Amino acid sequence: MERYLLGVDLGTSSIKGTLLALESEEIVTASVELRVSYPDSYSAEQNPEEWWEAFLALLRKLEGRIGNLSSIEGIGLSGQMLGLVVLDGEGRVLRPAIIWCDQRSFRELSYIEETLGVEKLLEYTANTPLTGYWLPKILWLRNHEPEILEKTEKFLLPKDYLRFRLTGNYVTEVSDASGTLIFDVPHRRWSEEIIDFFSLRRSAFPSVVESPEITGYVSEKVSRETGLRAQIPVVGGGGDQSSGGIGLGVVRKGIISCVLGTSGVVMSMTETPQRDYRNRGLHSFCYSIPGTWFLMGCTLAAGGSYQWLFRILQQLKGDLQYEELNELAARAPAGSEGVIFLPYLIGERTPHSDPKARGVFWGLSYHHGLEHMVRSVIEGVAFSQRESVEILREFGLTGERVVLSGGAARSELWCRVFADVVGLPMVTTNVDDPASLGAAIIAGVGTGHFPSFSEGCSRYIKERALFEPSPEKHELYSTLFDEYRKLYRELKNFNQQFPLFR
Repeated sequence: MERYLLGVDLGTSSIKGTLLALESEEIVTASVELRVSYPDSYSAEQNPEEWWEAFLALLRKLEGRIGNLSSIEGIGLSGQMLGLVVLDGEGRVLRPAIIWCDQRSFRELSYIEETLGVEKLLEYTANTPLTGYWLPKILWLRNHEPEILEKTEKFLLPKDYLRFRLTGNYVTEVSDASGTLIFDVPHRRWSEEIIDFFSLRRSAFPSVVESPEITGYVSEKVSRETGLRAQIPVVGGGGDQSSGGIGLGVVRKGIISCVLGTSGVVMSMTETPQRDYRNRGLHSFCYSIPGTWFLMGCTLAAGGSYQWLFRILQQLKGDLQYEELNELAARAPAGSEGVIFLPYLIGERTPHSDPKARGVFWGLSYHHGLEHMVRSVIEGVAFSQRESVEILREFGLTGERVVLSGGAARSELWCRVFADVVGLPMVTTNVDDPASLGAAIIAGVGTGHFPSFSEGCSRYIKERALFEPSPEKHELYSTLFDEYRKLYRELKNFNQQFPLFR
């Protein structure tokens, strides 16, 4: 009978599962959609109970693909990073999870900067303050929902809520813990200095392990509920960008990955922890390969910007397909004849760390049509990702190629625009969801089925297409890239002072 490793990625818009067949090396995938609530222009939440229900639905889909779930040998968990789940002493969810793109804690961010200071944060955590992290979110709860914080016995990251439901254990791993601003990234442990300075309760934090370590086993109760075999080992896994790096084969220096989901993330592996002293929203995290780290830049609304435009146009044409939108964009020339889009629909993280940044179409005239606007969204997202690539270059992470994944990787237009904007070859692979595949590889290493990460990656990850940049278009885009950056600087003060954003 075929044996499998299961990787699960709890994303923002969907939960995805990948089964790796150990004998045939077949890859089996499934997904279930998720909902996001946006209570106001700063807030983004999800219900953890819906995550669990979606996980159960995912297992039913996977069971339909392979017949039964008893042949699963190990489970790896991946998920959206930075989200805050709060549980009471009985393990009950106390409020909706405050997820990664939530910006409501900007005042708490200022408080952190004024009291502890950015230099100390860099010293203790290797990261500069961002609203997405746990620390400002916990302080927001203290200021706005103290009754919830009083009842809270455990803080968990999104994927680790699934771990708790599967095993009954409160555990996270180093890559996801890195995105809390309460974690000592260089030493791979909770920061006692941060916990003490802000009078946080040590007991509320989960234990932390390296990504391949076994964190528990599927309980008898869950076995009866799901059809999973009891006592399947569940390994640490990784935050989606760390496990996604594994799932794209980023297992050595010289490879940059770019994952375009709702957000857009550029990352590269490092052999030592790094610090960005310029407060540009760069993440310096532990990697899922023990003894390594990674640098990561994030655009909050990358694929999300295209999804936003798509939803608007769907109101005019209900059966609209993304392929039609791509075809429309292809009618406009490179550079969209001067139309520039800033993809700051829910603030921005890298390189601005600015919750009050807002989306903009600039340069419109009677001459322009919808095709220019659609293409400018693709180009604006590509410009935002180039900003992260430029920062990685400053740290010596130049990269020989960029491995592109996510919905954009299925579009030749997106791949070519990204190659031309960034000026590096873009490579696509056979992997549709690198985070869940990476989680399965981590499970394989942790359970001894793979002797190394490189071995696991080489068995399942295959190059699909290569897109070389056009020198002429790269030159054009470099000129527009400069204008793109100037536009944000010109609008920054206006955004800060505009009364609706206060």
